[in-house]
Amino acid sequence: MKEKVYVFGHQNPDTDSICAAISYSYLKNRLDDSHIYEPVALKNVNKETQYVLNHFGVDEPRIVSSLKPQVLDINLPGFLLLYETDSIRKALLLISSQTGRVAPVTDKKGRLIGVVSISDLIPRMLNLGNRDVLKLSKTPIGNIVDDLRLEEISENQSNKYIKGSVHISTDLQDEKQLKKLQKQDLVLCNRFEFASYLGRASVIIVSGVETKQHKEDLIESYQKAMQDRSIETRCFVSDKSTFELVKPLAQTAPIRDVVVKGDLEYFVTYETIDDVKNNMLSSRFRRFPVVTEKGEVIGMISRSDLIDINKKKAILVDHNERGQSIEGIEDIDILEIIDHHRVSDISTVTPLYFRVEPVGCTCSIICRIYEEQGIEIPKEIAGLMLSAIISDTLLFHSPTCTDFDREMAERLSDITGVDMQLYGMEMIRAGSSMQEESPEHILSYDRKRFMFGEYKVSISQINTGDYEGLFEVYDDIIEEMEAMADKDGLNLVVLLVTDVVVEGTELIAIGDARWIAENAFHLEEDDQSIFLPGVFSRKKQIVPKLMNAAKL
Repeated sequence: MKEKVYVFGHQNPDTDSICAAISYSYLKNRLDDSHIYEPVALKNVNKETQYVLNHFGVDEPRIVSSLKPQVLDINLPGFLLLYETDSIRKALLLISSQTGRVAPVTDKKGRLIGVVSISDLIPRMLNLGNRDVLKLSKTPIGNIVDDLRLEEISENQSNKYIKGSVHISTDLQDEKQLKKLQKQDLVLCNRFEFASYLGRASVIIVSGVETKQHKEDLIESYQKAMQDRSIETRCFVSDKSTFELVKPLAQTAPIRDVVVKGDLEYFVTYETIDDVKNNMLSSRFRRFPVVTEKGEVIGMISRSDLIDINKKKAILVDHNERGQSIEGIEDIDILEIIDHHRVSDISTVTPLYFRVEPVGCTCSIICRIYEEQGIEIPKEIAGLMLSAIISDTLLFHSPTCTDFDREMAERLSDITGVDMQLYGMEMIRAGSSMQEESPEHILSYDRKRFMFGEYKVSISQINTGDYEGLFEVYDDIIEEMEAMADKDGLNLVVLLVTDVVVEGTELIAIGDARWIAENAFHLEEDDQSIFLPGVFSRKKQIVPKLMNAAKL
């Protein structure tokens, strides 16, 4: 089966992040048929991105919030399972042949019922002298045939279970003893006594049938008896002696009554390794069944198995900072990073393809990779990458926009047949109505966290064509920013409301380190916000000034 590689952007996905993941996944699937590259989102896409996906007829990627190692990532060792009807003898042989002293017990569909261990089976073995043990355990005749390796010579196979007591022919020598024999009983006898029990017992096991002639004589005797009367007895033969058959016969009783079903501890494939470790440390058991979400057993694990884990594989686009990435980033194999931001703090154990370029949009880089690899860009993929460039460069107004971004956008526009200016304004308006959004959503729309020395800072940015609508929800936004600072322990919370029509950004700042924004942008102490004409880029025009001001 092909191994999956997840391709994703940062935690608060914008249009570049989502479109880059989809576009690069498509490219990688064209170049590499040994893996499956799946684009995923870490959270729900925003309104602008949803407009883009709908416009070009592309499905929204599924949400994956964590890539922490799970039970399904463990290299499960081989295992054998048991059914409730399996014999004690079979269970002992199976458990003894594998690591550990416990085995899972399932129904016929492989779903977990319970577990059985050697310590559960031994007391039962020590109590097998009871003649009624096979009857009380509702032992399948198939258990006896399989465990004793018997051959059936009868034709009537209507009886499926042992329904009576077990007798040895040596205990039935006189009439008084013979009267104890009931039609539902089982008799173990030699070939000379066989005929006398036909029709008088439900099951007959004939020992000492050592030659082909012995068996043929018994078959002839059985068939002759069939002509004289209706025989409902099932007859089996063995080359072993009666003594050799007695002990294993008792062990054919099913394990049904000794299966442990209460206080059952098991793990489901979706559980994280961290949770498994914690549960194992507090458990009295040493081995545990592993089941699917449907309850089907796929293995057994112990603490030592938690070392052998297949790490999930991923490609990061539009970010390379641990704090902006997926939960569990430290436990995955990062194969590639494609980005246009500053190099940050993600480290890897093995070498990787790392491509970071000082351009305005990740999709500009991906478009160039398509050209380098000679892969034709489908119209819908071209539309996604063009939308990302327009979004990240704010219709080419942002100072982060380069000639390279414009060049790639022109090529993509030719493929899609889209008028960049008209489409770009429609796209920005589609995701920009301030009054329709909750303050919480506005602040989480494109939010990134930073550490400016000892100060914890959150900077959110929203692009809009509805600048005036900001002031309709202004007070609610301030209140939400204050709540965010208190909840997340932030020293400075900044919101950037950027509008390409008015050609600038309204910067709102609150927090006990608000002085950083005041020093960086000459924000008056009594003012909660300031309009910054010609400012479009958080990365180039906001973050560097705040970082420098924090050092003062």
